Amino acid sequence: MSPVFEPPPPAEFRWTGFYAGVNVGGGTDHFAFPFAIDVPGPNGFTQGRDGITASGPVGGIQAGYNYELPFWHLVAGVEVDVDASGIRGQTRVNGVLNSGLPVIATFGSKFEDFGTARVRLGYAWGRFMPYVTAGFTFATAETYYDVATPGFGNTGSSTSTRSGVFPHVGVGGIGLEYAIAPNFTVKAEYLYEFVSARTLVFTPTPASTIQFNTRTMYHIGRVGLNYKFDLLSPSAGPVVAKY
Repeated sequence: MSPVFEPPPPAEFRWTGFYAGVNVGGGTDHFAFPFAIDVPGPNGFTQGRDGITASGPVGGIQAGYNYELPFWHLVAGVEVDVDASGIRGQTRVNGVLNSGLPVIATFGSKFEDFGTARVRLGYAWGRFMPYVTAGFTFATAETYYDVATPGFGNTGSSTSTRSGVFPHVGVGGIGLEYAIAPNFTVKAEYLYEFVSARTLVFTPTPASTIQFNTRTMYHIGRVGLNYKFDLLSPSAGPVVAKY
């Protein structure tokens, strides 16, 4: 009898291996902040509190490595990513100086980009893998203002990149990844990206000061598509020949 070649049954998906992919999503945040405006002239001072709601899209690339441990279905890994951001928001304040003159001020924030380097710990539930993640982050943010009152007007901004790890700077989150094919996975994740709060003080002239607090702390949701490379992945089973 001639041998009959039968393909092996579908192999169990293994998470071990390098991967790279793309992601897209959005972020949002709302924070309250104090401000103080001091402009030239008698009693040219006012202060108060306001709030900024910022939101917008994010998108970028990621790469990493997973290792499926031989016990408890645990998957340990590392991932790095870089995203461009369109998250931004501003608020307008209509106030009155101590002198009685009106003052209009705009305070705003733009989240320009961010990146992370995180550890991931997941549970391999077949092709599904829920996971938790946390680690290092960096972010570039621009804060700006515009102040106008009779006899005085000024606009200014400050851009800075800050980075670090817990507790004052960092990123953490949860996610779910699913293998849709032997070399492709899709994921959905939530990240809390925080680069702490700080006080900005601008002195546009020797006799004026604009001061307000800002922060870079965003709730980010995104989805991604990864390609899993076969390098350092478990090899496929052999073809079985039956006689």
